[in-house]
Amino acid sequence: MPRKTPFNAASEPFREMGATLKTQLDFIFKPKSVAVIGASNNRQRWGHGTLQSVIRAGFRGNIYPIHPKEKVIQGFTAYASVLDVPGEIDLAVFIVNAEQTVKAMEECARKGVKGAVVITAGFAEIGNSGKEMQNAMVNIARRSGMRFVGPNCLGIWSSAVSLDCCFYKAPLAGPIAFVSQSGTLGEYLLEIALEKGYGFSKFISSGNQADLDVCDYLEYLSEDQDTKTIVLYLEGVRDGRRFLDISQKVIREKAIIMYKAGRTSAGMRAAMSHTASLAGNHELFEAACRQAGIIRSTNILEAFDVAEALAHQPLPRGNRVAVTSGGGGFCVTTADACAAYGLEVPELDSDTQRRILSLLHAYSPPPKNPVDMIARKGPMSHAEIIEILAGLDYIDGIIMTPPWGGFHRDTPAEFMKELIDSAERIAQVPQRFGKPIISAGAREYRKHPIYEILKKGEIPFFEGPDTCARAMQGLVQYARAREHARARG
Repeated sequence: MPRKTPFNAASEPFREMGATLKTQLDFIFKPKSVAVIGASNNRQRWGHGTLQSVIRAGFRGNIYPIHPKEKVIQGFTAYASVLDVPGEIDLAVFIVNAEQTVKAMEECARKGVKGAVVITAGFAEIGNSGKEMQNAMVNIARRSGMRFVGPNCLGIWSSAVSLDCCFYKAPLAGPIAFVSQSGTLGEYLLEIALEKGYGFSKFISSGNQADLDVCDYLEYLSEDQDTKTIVLYLEGVRDGRRFLDISQKVIREKAIIMYKAGRTSAGMRAAMSHTASLAGNHELFEAACRQAGIIRSTNILEAFDVAEALAHQPLPRGNRVAVTSGGGGFCVTTADACAAYGLEVPELDSDTQRRILSLLHAYSPPPKNPVDMIARKGPMSHAEIIEILAGLDYIDGIIMTPPWGGFHRDTPAEFMKELIDSAERIAQVPQRFGKPIISAGAREYRKHPIYEILKKGEIPFFEGPDTCARAMQGLVQYARAREHARARG
């Protein structure tokens, strides 16, 4: 049975063509009811996994499996058609073959379904016969006022209602939205991001973009309160001018980080056969995106690292960085990485060096910047040095390694308490001083209690100097891009 009391009689077809894009897409990303067309009890069928994902993620609404023969699927009452469902349906998810999809889309239009996610492949990406069916589907949607994602996509995730119709394990909820033209690559990248602990407000596998495209998603996400930062994986853009115009508006409030595929002739050919996308002239597109203020990434994995920093840290006023660590090696390699990414590591003035030296033992190396804190006098010295650096008007951000110390039976209680107090002070620095902190920490550090304290303060962790410097560069890039976008009005 449905999880909640079903809505009353089926509504008239949704024909509010003048409705705002937000209103239309809320039926996709914030539905109160979902029909899974092609749901199955057979574990070998795609429809089994899709329905299971919806159930497992804890979707907060009515669930209606659609199957021509089954009466009960995975514990829910099944219906032969959406027309047989007693209540309203906000969203339909399609996992049937292409020919059946067109017929089912027509039934959804008659039912008054407001939104759809078409996972099914076999449309424009396979040639003219598929393109005809795709066009028929678009015509049905246009006539009824329905909006849809896909076809030829993996599905979506929306943290707003815990809706997952694509992953075995639902993503963590968080402030990053990810729009990907590739479903399988999107799934792979999301798994890596989840391993790093990053959280997502939305995942949208856009597929062929027969109806909704990246421009529509950007416009919607610009108003989405759950989203702070947007990551794009694009193979092609249907309307380049609209894409750039909308991006410029979005960037006034939210950063866009983009990986553009199809940069070579081989990549362009693959994009066309993959999602029927015309990749276009790469150099011209890159130049236009640079002018619009989009942060481009040539390494798709680093896009999420930059997004994580942008989602959680204040923007720097400039590109001047202080580097601190409990060892010299990190200081040297991070200083090199900062220089490679166009970040300055200014030498500290003599008065600041004296203040920091008072918190270090006499055998400490001079704290010129980077600051090697291997000889700090105690855990609290770590926090005090960070605060000194954050208070300098010629330092815009800090890259650090976190306080470290054992929590064991033979560790003095006073030391553990001081370590916790130090971490709590550092966690408050970004908000107190309005300056970002980026921290490096091996994966093993995630098991440490100090990690939890710093993460509570929304300080992002990365695994090495290069990633830390790239994340800080991303903050600097967006700060400049936002300033320019707002100045343009």
